[in-house]
Amino acid sequence: MGRLSILSTLMGTSFATAARRLKHGPLRPGWSFKYEATVAFMKATNERIVQLDAPAQRAEMALMSLPSSALKRVRREPVDAGGVPAEWFTPPGATGDEVVVYLHGGSYVFGSTRTHGDLIARIALGTGARVLGLNYRLAPEHPFPAPVEDTLSAYRWLLSTGVKPERVAFCGDSAGGGLSIAALVALRDRGEPLPAGAVLIAPWVDLECSGESVVAHERFDWGDKRMLLHWAKWYVGDADVRNPLVSPWYADLRGLPPLFVHVGSAELQHDDGVRITGKARAAGVKAHLEVWPEMVHNFQTFGEAFPESVHATAKLCEHLRSVLGGAEARANVG
Repeated sequence: MGRLSILSTLMGTSFATAARRLKHGPLRPGWSFKYEATVAFMKATNERIVQLDAPAQRAEMALMSLPSSALKRVRREPVDAGGVPAEWFTPPGATGDEVVVYLHGGSYVFGSTRTHGDLIARIALGTGARVLGLNYRLAPEHPFPAPVEDTLSAYRWLLSTGVKPERVAFCGDSAGGGLSIAALVALRDRGEPLPAGAVLIAPWVDLECSGESVVAHERFDWGDKRMLLHWAKWYVGDADVRNPLVSPWYADLRGLPPLFVHVGSAELQHDDGVRITGKARAAGVKAHLEVWPEMVHNFQTFGEAFPESVHATAKLCEHLRSVLGGAEARANVG
């Protein structure tokens, strides 16, 4: 299996995409063949690996990590962040004064600074800030609250090194986006210093998957509700799925720092992003939402070969710079 399965899946989905487009045209009007074939490959991969045990799923995802030009332009350094395995991504000229804490996606089951290394590196290069990527514990071996605890431990460690909370921004995709909000809520509830804000890519905030887009967009996106509920069950374990730190959709968001939310209009988590933005605004939180037309889940991770990914990552970095720029810049968010 392994790389042979990946190659076989890639070839099969590419041929199937070409044949379908010849007969019916693109699945979405704005999709190039490369984009559509990539989505089809990722969907087929998820359909295959969801049947495997968790270690096998992680191994398969790790095999799809490829070298990139961005990774060659940053310095990577493993670090023990308060007992949490982590990795620094440092761009040329970074002073160390500003830090982005990155929480990877992967449904709380897979993912790492290896699978998300290219995006993390591009964020480091685009912001000029050091990025601390966390390899928090994963389910089902380590269900809730392990990832939340790891995030808090790493953040406390970061502050203990002398980094000021107002010079820190959280950033995360999918499960990592939901985890970012959960960590903010936990810090607020414990009276601990909050970071300057968070930039969230398609945050998974409702592990019951009650949003209409989870079903309505299954035809276009590279996952489906069945997969999400399978992974959610592993993560939730014996906890209540409506625990605010499990599903931040149920959290009281008052007092949180500014949030920037990116979602695709054709993705499963579209409604999660829209709803959490609305709830944050209703709670008095400065929250900015960007809906990217025709984009699927985590398209920002597709890499530098995709103009959609490059453009969106540039906007992520712009938002992160705004968060890290201080109170005056943050006052203009809305």
